[in-house]
Amino acid sequence: MGSFVRGGNMQKNLILSFILALFLWGCAPAGRDVVLADVADMAETANTAVVEAQGDTPESSAGDMTQEPEVREPVSIYVYVCGAVTSPGVYELPEGSRIIDAIKASGGFCDDADETFVNQAARLSDGVKLFIPTREEVANAVDASGQIQSFDTGETFVSEETGTSGSGGLININSATRDELTSIPGIGTVTADKIVSYREQHGSFMTIEDIKNVSGIKEKLFSKIRDYITV
Repeated sequence: MGSFVRGGNMQKNLILSFILALFLWGCAPAGRDVVLADVADMAETANTAVVEAQGDTPESSAGDMTQEPEVREPVSIYVYVCGAVTSPGVYELPEGSRIIDAIKASGGFCDDADETFVNQAARLSDGVKLFIPTREEVANAVDASGQIQSFDTGETFVSEETGTSGSGGLININSATRDELTSIPGIGTVTADKIVSYREQHGSFMTIEDIKNVSGIKEKLFSKIRDYITV
């Protein structure tokens, strides 16, 4: 609005100057020329000033105040996928990923995996362990009433490692002490010592089936303890 008023005042001054010039020209003595070139120059200068004043709009000022949106760095989460998947291991995934994304990252389900046991649409959080059981493991864990005894009964089988006991009260064979291992039916002190010694030499078990690599643990003993252990 201020720019428009200034432009209007300039135009009024221009008109008054032009009228004054005509008046002086009419009153000038004979033989004296009144040069109107200066008046024309004044008109051009005034018009230029009006255009420049009108061009200084609030839009240009507002453009200077525009702030670029803040760019948020992508966040990653880490998930341990194990059980009946092609390539068990720890995987880095984008924040907001779901169980199906972790399964794809680990190579997909094995042929004997119970794909319906987990809620594949569930969202994952950082630092969780995702265990995919086999159909046989789920069948063996179901009692006469049809309730699952050895597995987490939730829709997803995701557990955070907060101690030596895993989901559903299972014993974590990667972190259990000698006394905790001997609480498993069929595991005595000698076998427990062998499990601890194996961990110290070879590192953690990737799956519960890996415990059969321990001397003295064959398929018969494994079939007795499999429902009580986890990794």
